Amino acid sequence: MKRVMMREPHTLEIVDEAPGAPGPGEVLLDIKTIGLCGSDLHTYQGHHPFVPDYPIWPGHEVAAVVNSVGAGVDEALAGKRVALEPSLVCGVCRNCRAGRYNICESLRVMGFQAPGAMGEQFVTPADRLHVLPDAMPFTVGAFVEPAAVAVHAVRLVERVAGKDIAVVGAGTIGLMVAQVVRAYNPASLVMVEISPARRAVAEAMDFEVRDGLDQHTIDIGFECVGIGAALRSAILACRKGGSVVVMGVFGEDATIPAGLIQDWEVRLLGSLMYVGADYQEAIRLLGRGDIQVDRLLTDIYPLVGVTAAFERALQRGDVLKVMLEV
Repeated sequence: MKRVMMREPHTLEIVDEAPGAPGPGEVLLDIKTIGLCGSDLHTYQGHHPFVPDYPIWPGHEVAAVVNSVGAGVDEALAGKRVALEPSLVCGVCRNCRAGRYNICESLRVMGFQAPGAMGEQFVTPADRLHVLPDAMPFTVGAFVEPAAVAVHAVRLVERVAGKDIAVVGAGTIGLMVAQVVRAYNPASLVMVEISPARRAVAEAMDFEVRDGLDQHTIDIGFECVGIGAALRSAILACRKGGSVVVMGVFGEDATIPAGLIQDWEVRLLGSLMYVGADYQEAIRLLGRGDIQVDRLLTDIYPLVGVTAAFERALQRGDVLKVMLEV
């Protein structure tokens, strides 16, 4: 089978491997679609703060069909359309025991600290799969992972219904966060984006888009950029007692108004990945159309075009989601 390896930054290779066989508790997947995200691009550029070593076997936004199952796995799973949840956790640390395994003390993520699924087939633990509706296209199935990121972030705050919300950044994650928020009935919702192409997509999805935020105008802000200025603007926009959810991956430390955070009792919440319940909610919202992805999918490349796909995804201003089709 063919599989993608990132030997070092800016160097992708397609290698041939023998197909794997599922062991006890495992399944063999036939991969159908794989999305590229900002973390993949950070890794490709050598900037990801939590990917210290190469080579890397990328691939974590995945829709697939179960080819075969190993011992102890329900045989009815064979042939099912599934989305892959790429978290590998210990199950015994304090956070795992509390149900917060997304911040497991020894968390490894497929495609970064553990081998990922960017290839024709992939062996994975069966408990990392979520069954998709039969009618859901594989391109939509590959959006379940980033949609779960958005669901998890929105669920971190007590409630968004009736609140004034701002989403800073109209990339794929920002647009998904905005759609999740809209499904839960906010009082008002605005997005902040300076890229003309991304503004156009957000406006086509009926979001109000601004160049920036006025101070003391929102209850909750979602920072989806990973730039210090974006985080600072979200903090300054909060009313007293507001919350800012930090979702962007920061390549360097940010300077923030700590005095105002203290004086206004602003809460800063980090949001990392998801748990299984977030995946199930993401599948529900995608399935009923509360999260629309047609305008988010910019390009589809074949697996053999992986380098071109990564280079295209780096054109961030006019690109949202780039996918590989196997």
